[in-house]
Amino acid sequence: MTSPGKPAPAASALLQRTKWMYRRRGFSNLLKMGHCAPAVMQTFLDPGDGKEEWLVRMTAGLPGGIGNTGFECGGITSPLIRFGLEHGLRQGRDGLPLVIHAGHDYDRRFRQRHRSLLCKEILGKRRVPLPCIKVACLAPELYRQTDCEGGGEAISGATRDAFLLLHAHLRASDFHCAHAVLKHLQGTIPASRELLDGTSGFIGGTAFNGLTCSAFSAGLMAVGLKLGEIEGSYLRVMRMLAIMIAGGNALADHLNKFNRLVNIGNRMAKWFKGEFGSTLCREVVQCDFSSMSDVQRYIEKGSIATCRVIAEKAARQAERIIQQNGVWP
Repeated sequence: MTSPGKPAPAASALLQRTKWMYRRRGFSNLLKMGHCAPAVMQTFLDPGDGKEEWLVRMTAGLPGGIGNTGFECGGITSPLIRFGLEHGLRQGRDGLPLVIHAGHDYDRRFRQRHRSLLCKEILGKRRVPLPCIKVACLAPELYRQTDCEGGGEAISGATRDAFLLLHAHLRASDFHCAHAVLKHLQGTIPASRELLDGTSGFIGGTAFNGLTCSAFSAGLMAVGLKLGEIEGSYLRVMRMLAIMIAGGNALADHLNKFNRLVNIGNRMAKWFKGEFGSTLCREVVQCDFSSMSDVQRYIEKGSIATCRVIAEKAARQAERIIQQNGVWP
């Protein structure tokens, strides 16, 4: 007999096989693509022989912590897109979108394995990004383990109250930072239901975390959708790694098809920082969304007007980059 709460032997064996299948595919995809966010996304697509290349292109500029800024790891951003596709902005029992619950529960599990959500902290001062292997291999199983219903402890009571107030305010104002950017780009990129769902978790600096401004993230994802190419060569990635080990510029555009978008993203980040002082949501709006007093101040000051301006400017910059085929405006 099996112990209560434990899977039967056959089910347990299936889980183990699935886990190792994802790990092998994650490692293989990283070796032939060379970057975390696209490799993780491709691994999500592989089991069903998914051909949704647009999802991989969408992540083209996200490696290196979103435009090589060192912030959210690609092992965070690609799963958040998948959670968005699954849940959109559908609300859970407490009124908070399920994608926010899923994002925070996934973040908790990710931190337990990698100690941080940030690329620069995961990599440290290593020349060779060996921790990316662990990230790419483990992301799918962490995704499968995630609690999307808010039954876990990823969002505390006080933080949940602050998030609920913020969500209610944004919803009443008909504003979503990432969606606002995509809707401004309607003439360039159709804001399909799938695209809006996939970016649902990019709100308030990545699931209300106050990290990379979601308007910037959405603008970069839009550029990736239009200009991104997909790397798929083990030999080219090996050459890129050899140049990296030797201390050369492994991010040169010609070395990897994703590199061009990563470099465009980095230039976008510098532009964004010049315009708004930072690429981090919490620094731009001077608000910690996990704090009730900060959220109340954000509402009272009418800070959402600032966010609308940022979204429009980020969209216009993305549009200029797309129109000029990646040549910097």
